[in-house]
Amino acid sequence: WEQRKLSEIATMHARIGWQNLRTSEFLDSGDYMLITGTDFEDGTINYSTCHYVEKERYEQDKNIQIRNGSILITKDGTLGKVAYVQGLTMPATLNAGVFNVEIKDKKETDEKYLFQYLKAPFLMDYVTRHATGGTIKHLNQSILINFPVYMPKKSEQEKIGLYLMQLDSLITLHQ
Repeated sequence: WEQRKLSEIATMHARIGWQNLRTSEFLDSGDYMLITGTDFEDGTINYSTCHYVEKERYEQDKNIQIRNGSILITKDGTLGKVAYVQGLTMPATLNAGVFNVEIKDKKETDEKYLFQYLKAPFLMDYVTRHATGGTIKHLNQSILINFPVYMPKKSEQEKIGLYLMQLDSLITLHQ
């Protein structure tokens, strides 16, 4: 397996400072969902806890517009929680504190494999060693870009990713 830096296989985007949303902008319903780190639940997004935003806030940055298959990582407070977006039925964007990880070449990297790799303890161990800040820790993009990812051939990635996703589903069913 080849070792690559995360920045070689994916881009990472988050809501930047001047775009920050105030809680007064959070809506209880609407056409544009807002995903925050508190909506992460066992590697998925709990859509019932999500707020909503106006269309202008959704359209503000296409790099943080979320789709099914998006991989998200929390970067503030509870660091390194990872979620794989599936079952999304409406346009969605991110609040501050969450990275949108987008694969650069889907012919080379399987999104389910990358999600499972990021969800494994490797990322949390790496984050614990490299996070910045005092009381509230932060995962900066400059740290995440160097995270090492071991990459088998694409056909192996697909098998590993699918197997682990099915295992997650089985565990969820038994709980």
